[in-house]
Amino acid sequence: MRFGAGWLSAGVAALLLTTGCKEGRSVSTEQQGEQASAARTAEQAQEQSEKAFDQAEQAQEKATNEQQDAAQAQRELQDTQQELAEAQARARTEAQQAEQAQQQAQQQTQQAQQTVAQAQASALEAQRQQQSELAQQSQQQAEQAQQQADLTQQQAQQAPPPTQQPVAQAPAVGAQAQGEQLIIGEVLTVNDREVLVSIRGEPQVRLQVQPGTQITVDGRQARAVDIEEGSQVRASYRDQGGEPTATRIEVTSSVQNPAPAAPESGESAPGAQEPAFQPD
Repeated sequence: MRFGAGWLSAGVAALLLTTGCKEGRSVSTEQQGEQASAARTAEQAQEQSEKAFDQAEQAQEKATNEQQDAAQAQRELQDTQQELAEAQARARTEAQQAEQAQQQAQQQTQQAQQTVAQAQASALEAQRQQQSELAQQSQQQAEQAQQQADLTQQQAQQAPPPTQQPVAQAPAVGAQAQGEQLIIGEVLTVNDREVLVSIRGEPQVRLQVQPGTQITVDGRQARAVDIEEGSQVRASYRDQGGEPTATRIEVTSSVQNPAPAAPESGESAPGAQEPAFQPD
């Protein structure tokens, strides 16, 4: 830019010189002063031009810097917009995941409620089955008690041998005292404190024996140690302190003395054994 201004000054000076040469030596001092003034004016104009060129160059440089700053700001804005878009995408993803987690929690809650309902239904069904089994067991025990009473009545009708005391007839089921329960089965194990009664080989009731418990073996007064394992037993008991406590135990041993019978009666001949209880 300064190179162009120099050419402009040189052109002005050349123009003045050419004009001076044409007029010749007749140029007056006044004219020379005017020429000098014009030269100074041209020089000032050149200086102003140079200043203007410098200002323009500075403005151009400033504009370039501002353009660079604007480009940098634009890049930063784009980066910020990209980060914002990524943050929004992450927020949407997290919102979707939270919604899925909420749905899963609701499904699990529903499944838990269904499981609880099924468990309650199963418990009610098991309770009904248990009550039904207990009712069937009570009915079987009542039937066994009736059969046992019939057998005892048949035995009581037979004539006992002269040397043997008659077997005491067992009371019927209805003759039990209030609050007492009846069990008929087989002696599984026995000691001086308890008798374990089984039905069909399965343990049912563990009877506690106390000093006041009445025990008879084949109709005779006896003690718990006199009871043999495998004998038929008919026992009445109460629930005391959460444990069944025997009030009366009637035992028929597996081996008894034969009862006589007349040959013409159609019954077994002398020496034959009549079992007191029929096994279940």
